[in-house]
Amino acid sequence: MLVFAWVMGSIVALTGGISLLSFAIYIGTGIDLWLKRARLFRRYAFAALLFWFNVWIWGTVLMILINW
Repeated sequence: MLVFAWVMGSIVALTGGISLLSFAIYIGTGIDLWLKRARLFRRYAFAALLFWFNVWIWGTVLMILINW
């Protein structure tokens, strides 16, 4: 589970960083394409974060049921 957390944390950090960079480029240039990319990568970051949280919760529930 620790490896999964590191992988998901890396994915969230990478997509969140790309989103912030894209937004900074949009602020600097004003090109709407960069705003669309920033929103896209922000959605990917939130989806990965929610996926990690869901797996963590259900993994905990499964371990409690197995050890009960």
